Amino acid sequence: MKYQNSGHKAAATQQLNRQLNLLQQDICLPAAVLKQSAVEHNLQWMQRFANSCGVSLAPHGKTSMTPWLFQQQLASGAWGITVATAYQAQVAAQAGAQQIILANQLVGRANMALVAAVVGRGCNIYVCVDSHANASALSAFFAAEKLTLPVLIELGVPGGRCGCRTNQQATELAQHIATLPGLSLAGIEFYEGVIKSDDTERDVRQFVQRAAALAKALTRQQLLKYQQPLISGAGSVWYDIVATELNKATLPDTMRIVLRPGCYISHDKGIYEQAQQQLMSRSHLACRLGDSLSSALELAAYVQSLPEPGLAVLGFGKRDAAFDAGLPQAIAIYRDGKLLSDKPEGCETIKVMDQHAFWRYSGTIQPHIGDIVLLSTSHPCLTFDKWRSLWLVDDHYNLLQSVDTFF
Repeated sequence: MKYQNSGHKAAATQQLNRQLNLLQQDICLPAAVLKQSAVEHNLQWMQRFANSCGVSLAPHGKTSMTPWLFQQQLASGAWGITVATAYQAQVAAQAGAQQIILANQLVGRANMALVAAVVGRGCNIYVCVDSHANASALSAFFAAEKLTLPVLIELGVPGGRCGCRTNQQATELAQHIATLPGLSLAGIEFYEGVIKSDDTERDVRQFVQRAAALAKALTRQQLLKYQQPLISGAGSVWYDIVATELNKATLPDTMRIVLRPGCYISHDKGIYEQAQQQLMSRSHLACRLGDSLSSALELAAYVQSLPEPGLAVLGFGKRDAAFDAGLPQAIAIYRDGKLLSDKPEGCETIKVMDQHAFWRYSGTIQPHIGDIVLLSTSHPCLTFDKWRSLWLVDDHYNLLQSVDTFF
């Protein structure tokens, strides 16, 4: 058998005349699964939040790079999809996105050619710029292609990532863009998630206010003449504050506010659960929506070894799940298809290697070889990218469909 036909690591091993089910060992483990009910809930919750704020959503696709999820986000009301690379823009366009924000600099002829091809098929791609040199290079390429590329000036912070460090630098860049063929200044982009300080919330608010002031200044100076300009920010932590501050800023009526959170689609039981809890404590609007986001991404693995009392080795590792912001932790244990515990206390994943996880257990939990452990994750972006395909499951872990990723 050629390796190209070997399927993926969580593939179903056989076709049975019944509903396939993870707990009945119908697929290879480890496997990453998405709970359909949680995905649907998260889609509806975030879209209701955006609608209540009067803002648009362009969820960051880098989180999942799963076209099926892009399509669900668009169908639920998202204005567009955000990406980080030219390749990701191509995937988003193929998934049906007509409005794409490339929240990054577009550098290099091959990358520009890929974006030009997508633009040529009728998609609007907004690209970030933060330098005269990059703007000039984009102008030369797209003018030669007889295309006009909408660009967003990226505003940054000292010690942060990309972006003009001052509003004056951004204004000078806008003046430069106005002289260039092949480009049209379409708005302002920023990312507040790089800000870390003794009073991060205060500094995030001030940064968003600075971005709004820049947008209004460029409009007054007639440097921002795009038909419907954008101002876009917000990752998955501060999106409520970004929406609040931009709505308070009395922006031009034609300006569209676009939020870009990505992790909400799957959420987690780690850093984003903590961030969402903080958001719910400060946002009356979010609280009025009821409930909150739910963790949809889970990992399933076997207990494969019990080498010493109190220690089990589970059949997953760094190749299967994120480990940069907390390790996957058990949320349920099944034996022979039956629930053993849905709140396994006294259990902790303490270490992961490439293909093994060290799992301490105590109390009433006495695992057996072959038990299936379901685990929650933290930082979903770095779990999605370990998988070519994930299984969509219902609340009983029946397999509904396989969804592919394109990292």
